[in-house]
Amino acid sequence: MTYDILIKNGTLVDGTGAPARRGNVALEGGRIVGLGDVDGGADRAIDAHGCVVAPGFIDPHTHYDAQICWDSALTPSSWHGVTSVVMGNCGVGLAPCKEAARDIAMQDLVNVEAIPYDVLKQGISWEWESFPEYMAAAERLGPALNLAFLAPLTPFRHYVMGAESMERAANAEETASIRALLGEAMDAGAFGFSSTVLNQHLGFGGRPLACRLADMADFFGIKGRGRLQEGFAADVTIFDPATIGSTNRGEKRNDLPGGGKRMVMPSKGVEYAIVNGEIVYQEGELTGARAGEVLRS
Repeated sequence: MTYDILIKNGTLVDGTGAPARRGNVALEGGRIVGLGDVDGGADRAIDAHGCVVAPGFIDPHTHYDAQICWDSALTPSSWHGVTSVVMGNCGVGLAPCKEAARDIAMQDLVNVEAIPYDVLKQGISWEWESFPEYMAAAERLGPALNLAFLAPLTPFRHYVMGAESMERAANAEETASIRALLGEAMDAGAFGFSSTVLNQHLGFGGRPLACRLADMADFFGIKGRGRLQEGFAADVTIFDPATIGSTNRGEKRNDLPGGGKRMVMPSKGVEYAIVNGEIVYQEGELTGARAGEVLRS
């Protein structure tokens, strides 16, 4: 049989807690189709001798909510063997959002995530109002990695309560409206919703994020990933266990919209990141592949 990708001679750490073992991994049609002694022809063969072959890393706490608009590779996560990210954490995000409230949403990200306002102003495409529309826009942008979403409570409260959301808890009628919108987000595939109680999470105008004045929950699960297992998605990371890690110092790069600067942490030891059967990162370079999917619960 001819496979899309055959990873050979690696040390397989399959994510189940089983002991590491030597073997091969065959990928076909975006799925893992063989493990262990599997062999045969392949469109692309990767010699993983001396490297660990592991399930692609899932990062459950990211804030790429705006960055997806200008960086389909979601750097620096894609440099570090991450194949799936969860966004919408800490109760802060960009949907749902009425046009009149966009500035509030952006200022929340400025204060919570230290993303420069000018970067957000220039970089966010605002192709959505509702949360399902936001997820659909993310899919159209063609991400390199898989995207899973939490529904962040702050913009939902803003959407229903306006400026009052930053002053008080919701009344019964408002709570019902927020609940309905969260249900809409869950129906569209969100994995849960997020909030925060941390004092340092200040948003628009230096006031506490709106979600800090509400009850909260945060729970999600991603199926069919996170294991080297036949039938699971072909999200695979190959790394050198002797050198895996980050550099000691971050690097300043001026690659944000409008030439804005950011600090990033380059990776060490990550040889390949494979997302849904396509190589997105190889030996220190992004390949340009956009194989990521919007993951839905």
